[in-house]
Amino acid sequence: MNKVKIYYGSKKWFDKNRPSTYRNLTEVVNELDEQKRKNIMFIANMPKNNESDKMVEDITKKPSADILVADEGEYSGVQEHVIMNFANFLGEIDVNTLILQNPPKQIRNQLEILYPKEKNIIKIEYEKYNHITPRKLKEFNQLYDEHIVGQNVVKKELLPLLYSRTISANRNKPLVLLFCGKPGIGKTETAKYLAELIGGKLFRQQFSMFQNNQFSNYLFGGNHHEKSFAKDLLGRESDVILLDEFDKANPIFHSAFYQLFDDGIYEDTNYYLELKNAIIICTTNYTSREEIIKNLGEAIFNRFNAVIYFEELSIESKVHICDLVVEEIGKKYKITVDSEIIERLHAKMELLESVREIRNLIEKVFATIAFENSLSGK
Repeated sequence: MNKVKIYYGSKKWFDKNRPSTYRNLTEVVNELDEQKRKNIMFIANMPKNNESDKMVEDITKKPSADILVADEGEYSGVQEHVIMNFANFLGEIDVNTLILQNPPKQIRNQLEILYPKEKNIIKIEYEKYNHITPRKLKEFNQLYDEHIVGQNVVKKELLPLLYSRTISANRNKPLVLLFCGKPGIGKTETAKYLAELIGGKLFRQQFSMFQNNQFSNYLFGGNHHEKSFAKDLLGRESDVILLDEFDKANPIFHSAFYQLFDDGIYEDTNYYLELKNAIIICTTNYTSREEIIKNLGEAIFNRFNAVIYFEELSIESKVHICDLVVEEIGKKYKITVDSEIIERLHAKMELLESVREIRNLIEKVFATIAFENSLSGK
């Protein structure tokens, strides 16, 4: 082995760095397994003629690759023993250059024993994520109200917190925020807008999707073929992380986040990573400090840098959102509605609480009009 390159980052970034010609891990593992199978068959049926020497040569020849590549998805596709005995696996093949994306720590540990630093064989590269800049912060201040209606107080609370991230000395641990408030009033959309503004796809994990037994393996790590929070974080495309409905996680799992929130370090059975520059946003539907502490507990509550409360939408805000959504959906259906329909929609705003409800109502109105137009041949 002449060179080992380890990349930690997203698939999109890794694909830009991987060579055009290579053999992948799965292919070589399968070849080695097939060779071992033939070896067993050969020993069981040893020929008694001159062909035996040629057959011995065939089954003892090592699988080879000038460049061997393993991306993050391949570790779950091979047997556990390949991961746990990766050094032995390398001894059974001939490879010039090994390129790995987000390898489990068991593989990295074995490689560092095989090739100590002084050999200068292992090179490690980390994806560089975009961060908030003064220019982006100014844009956030100017355009936030266009993207998120009715939450001007939230913007004022976020600005100084985000400004602190423009100072490099403050980026030695993550900024951890708790967004609180009723569903559909801008919590998730604020996180999405922030990721879009900084540049990169928002990393979003919906905690309500997990049951307790699934969540334990997901957070603390199970077998290599199972999904895990650490593995997903390694493959993220931005440093803006949304833990949606964080309150849905059983409090017994909160300890998994202590070191992440305090120091920007996350480690499970199989993976280790650092997120010291990240902006981590957790959301909850609780609306008061008392509710949050009662249900989440003080240990996790005190680890948030700030708790930001999203206000219920005013009638004026809901009417404004209604007009924006009417314009958006009208373009999609290529339909212009008259002022009477607009007024009727405005009158219903008092009964609706969230952007989601407003959007669903307007979508239904336009779908009904479009259907009636199709029946009448318009």
